[in-house]
Amino acid sequence: MSSRRFDTDDMLQRIMENEQDAFTAFYERYRGRIYRFIVRQYGNGDFGKAGYYAVWRHMVIASRTCDNPKDLKLTFYRYLGQASKGLPQIRMAEPQSNYLPRDLEEDSKWSLVFIEHFKRLPNGMKKRYLFKHELCLNTKAIALVLDDSRGNIEKSLEEAECTLRFNMDSEGCPSHLSLDKLYRESRVVKPPAIWNDEVLSSYKIWLKQAESPRQRMQDPRQSNSAKRGLGGKATGWFGWLKRQPI
Repeated sequence: MSSRRFDTDDMLQRIMENEQDAFTAFYERYRGRIYRFIVRQYGNGDFGKAGYYAVWRHMVIASRTCDNPKDLKLTFYRYLGQASKGLPQIRMAEPQSNYLPRDLEEDSKWSLVFIEHFKRLPNGMKKRYLFKHELCLNTKAIALVLDDSRGNIEKSLEEAECTLRFNMDSEGCPSHLSLDKLYRESRVVKPPAIWNDEVLSSYKIWLKQAESPRQRMQDPRQSNSAKRGLGGKATGWFGWLKRQPI
């Protein structure tokens, strides 16, 4: 007997009806995609953890005001797309090129090279590429989420793919390995167990916050932490999330 197809809209509807089991099921289904979307933009340190935590918190908060699953999905993706807005471009600590042998024999190893090159794309390109290849949105949907034209989305994706192909060819990557294949092979990365535990254990707290009259969806990056360094900003942001009123 084949397993029942995962009905995303049904799960979102149940989340809107305060069903914790539905949130857990949705989280377990999409945690890997959301984690990779976040960390492949700005790492798995303080900023990554704060962004990941904030995105799931936003889903619970927004579930109390959205009219239907479609609206909840859209606001979830829009918040995800704006999570890194205003953050500085994170520079890689290690210099580019020749960190792996050029004569790699195992195709799967090339996905590691691919991700290192991907991390060096401009933030806008990375975001659009992730919406397409990680979250499987078409260009029309990406344009709606990012409030941009479809033409701009397509141009950005084309530039990203050309840049990645050129860099992979320069590294000696076999021509039969497509970018799609390389990215698919990289999708084994999952969030740390402690991140999973923190998100799932926070559900009831977030639900109470959503129902509190004091709840305000402010951007924590507007706080006084703006004058601190990169690590200080991230720590302040994550602390703000944890301190929100119940």
